[in-house]
This record gives sequence, C-alpha cells and structure tokens, in this order.
Amino acid sequence: MKHILCFGDSNTHGYIPGGGRYDDNTRWTKVLGKLLGPDFDIIEEGLNGRTSSFDDPLEPFKNAMDYIIPCLKTHEPLDLIILMLGSNDMKERFSPSVEKIASSLHDLTQIILEVSNTPVLLVSPILLGKNICQSVFRDSFSESAPEISRQLAGVIEKIALHLGTDFLDASLYADPSPEDGLHLTPEGHQALAKAFYNKLITMKI
Repeated sequence: MKHILCFGDSNTHGYIPGGGRYDDNTRWTKVLGKLLGPDFDIIEEGLNGRTSSFDDPLEPFKNAMDYIIPCLKTHEPLDLIILMLGSNDMKERFSPSVEKIASSLHDLTQIILEVSNTPVLLVSPILLGKNICQSVFRDSFSESAPEISRQLAGVIEKIALHLGTDFLDASLYADPSPEDGLHLTPEGHQALAKAFYNKLITMKI
C-alpha cells in the first residue's frame, strides 16, 4: 500500500465557507483516495489557519515549522507528501510579500526533503478572491492580498524546480468561494481531487 500525506491548511481540512467541515464525500483528500483506490492510504493533515512558518498571535499552534517534523515521524514511512500552504501567509498581520512567502515555503519544503527523504508534490494554493476584503475575513486580509496570491504560482514553481520536486498550481483547477473568497466550494474540491489524481498518475507514485 502507498501512503500519501496531505499537509495543508483549511482547504486541506475541508473548511466550509460559512463554517463547518465538508463530509467524506466532498473533501478533495477523500475524493482523491476513492479515485486512487484501495492500494492508497490518504493521510489528512489539514489545519485551519496553518501558516508555512509564521507565528500567529491570534491563533497559536498554527506554524507548520513547529509541527512538520513530528508529523512526518508520526506517519512514516511515506511514499508522497502533498504540500499546499501559503493562503494564510498572506494575512496582513504577517506583512506579506511574494518573496517572504516564497522563502518560507522553500525552507519548509527543504526541511521535509531532508527529514523524510520522501518525494514532495509542492502545490501553489488557489487564488484569493477579490471579494475577500468584503467577506468575514476582511479584518485579516488587505486589499493587496489577492494580487499577491496571483503572483505566487510562478515563484513556487521555481522553488519546486530548484529543489527537484513536482509542482501543481491549484488555481488552474479551482476558484475560491464567492461567499468568502478563501475556501473551496464542493465543486472545487471535486475538481482539485481530479487534478491531483491525474498528476499522481503521471508521477507514477
């Protein structure tokens, strides 16, 4: 059996715009597992509010750097790690920039490769909707955040190339919810699961 760790934030956890968590028939992680079949074990490690390396004064214990090594050691041996972070890094309280987020994701990915010696699929997250500043998250994201999100895919792809990992741009397959501008819709979860499935087939995991 192949073991795939899906490490991310609320869009890996399956947060529903407006509150709650999508069920097992909706979350992309579970849908991916069904597409891959019984020879694959999908391990869900999605946490609402998780950042790549930033300590959140309003939401403690969300820094991926503090948890990634225990997480990897808990679930080893692994055959693939799908890493999709960056959305929460764009919160205004972290003074975000494309370069700052890219550097953080580079360092986190490098730690994963060094500690686990497991292939990584580095994923650029879905875009932030332009309506996010009018949504329930308006106090967390500035008006510049959606533009930062549009610049991330290019730099994250370069990180993947530099570190020798595979890459996928989630924004090519799913859009943020019109309700909150941040989270996946049920249709987005389905589309992303299919995109991951097709990518994993080409990777021959």
